[in-house]
Amino acid sequence: MAIKATVTAFLFLCFFIVNTSLYRRHIYVNENMTWTDAQLYCRKYHDDLSTASNIEVKLLSANPKITSEYFWIGLQRDSQSPLLWKWSGGENASNVMWDAGQPDALHEQCAAVLKSNGKMHDATCFLSIPFYCMEVFELILVQKENTWIEALEYCRQMHVDLASLTSDLMMREAKNKSTPAHADDVWIGLRFIAGHWFWVNGNNVEYKGWSLEGEPQCPTVDQRCGVFDKKKIVWKPDNCERRLNFLCLKKNRVTAEGSSN
Repeated sequence: MAIKATVTAFLFLCFFIVNTSLYRRHIYVNENMTWTDAQLYCRKYHDDLSTASNIEVKLLSANPKITSEYFWIGLQRDSQSPLLWKWSGGENASNVMWDAGQPDALHEQCAAVLKSNGKMHDATCFLSIPFYCMEVFELILVQKENTWIEALEYCRQMHVDLASLTSDLMMREAKNKSTPAHADDVWIGLRFIAGHWFWVNGNNVEYKGWSLEGEPQCPTVDQRCGVFDKKKIVWKPDNCERRLNFLCLKKNRVTAEGSSN
């Protein structure tokens, strides 16, 4: 693997079930590799092969870019206790969504996801199929008084990006992280340009966290940046030149410790 494989972006953030201050981002790699080569690739270019809850596996399987019957995530048999399964990072795997009759062969040491139903099959680790890598992040509050664009530049320079809040769990975590903020509002990575709101990481705004007034369809020129209101736990449009604290996504090199299904 001298060069980086072709990567198809199919990214979403998901909470760890136990450690709710951490998030996973899954990256689909549209390149056929054995399980071991996929693990080496993910550890070189990202964090590791994906650890995924049953819900996440369903979402990963729905990726329209996947054309193969199976794909790898980071699940393998425990080398010391082959009836048990572990994630690539070494954590025990429990409540795995196996397909009917699976697992069925002790010599098949790795687990692949059947795309058609999002369920697990044991498989030979030498099977060459596409796979998912993961990256692990956490939300942090930056207590600097910056405009929206200054906050964006700071997050991208010092961390990863301005935060995208894409679930109820992430909204609650944003509330917890924003407690020390100097004002009720903090900047997030929400922006209005060319007639629509979007996240600065490129994702569409599918989950909605707007205030009772609803999504501003055509905000005035000075109301086209998004804030998170920590008291009301909602998004609001605001003046991009306002100086506020802000939420960044920070890379966390600790992988899926404490993860659960």
